[in-house]
Amino acid sequence: MDNLFLKYMTNREGKQEKPRTSSKQPGPVITISREYGCHGKRIAEKLAEILTAKSEASGENKTWRWISKEILDESAKELNLSSALVKELSDYKHRSFFKDLALFFSEDFYPGDATIKNTIAKYIHDEAEQGYVIVVGRAGEAITKNIDRSFHVKLEAPLEWRAEVVSVEENMTVPEARKECQVQDKRRAMFRDYFERGKKDIDFFDAILNCKALSDDEILELLVIISETRGFI
Repeated sequence: MDNLFLKYMTNREGKQEKPRTSSKQPGPVITISREYGCHGKRIAEKLAEILTAKSEASGENKTWRWISKEILDESAKELNLSSALVKELSDYKHRSFFKDLALFFSEDFYPGDATIKNTIAKYIHDEAEQGYVIVVGRAGEAITKNIDRSFHVKLEAPLEWRAEVVSVEENMTVPEARKECQVQDKRRAMFRDYFERGKKDIDFFDAILNCKALSDDEILELLVIISETRGFI
């Protein structure tokens, strides 16, 4: 297997031509999954800025964007529901109430669980095919895994470290934050499992990074190197 860092340095020094990709190919897309307390959105926003700047500097002038809230907003429009309700449903909140509601109303009035998830997946996949997008959460790694020009990263960190972060940011006690992390992790895992079907992370993620051990800048540098060596920019 080629040494990725050496390959990157060779390309940077101009000793090897940058990989050429057809503009008709789907992508490129980068997906960022994260455990609760790891800042996927913050990483995605900064990464989009860096990749856009590098693309402009190279003369390609491709604008990178990142999507997170837009996933629920656009899916809600398609389903004729509010974004808040779609979020509640996809996050498995108040599950028993919504299950009873689905039994009472027909699909014409209340979309079922599969319809909601498939609508979300369609939006994500359509955006990924257009390319130059960073998808945060919502099982993006599983939904876009079939796109060749893609890279999938998961941000993790020890529970106690994440609890400390959430405690400060959400004004909770550490025990409350620890419980919130566990609840949110479980909800995210339930959503991903619909698409991943119980497969292991290694089947979907190209890299798993420890947010306790790596700073935002270090994570960004790694993702930029990957983007350059894969010809995304």
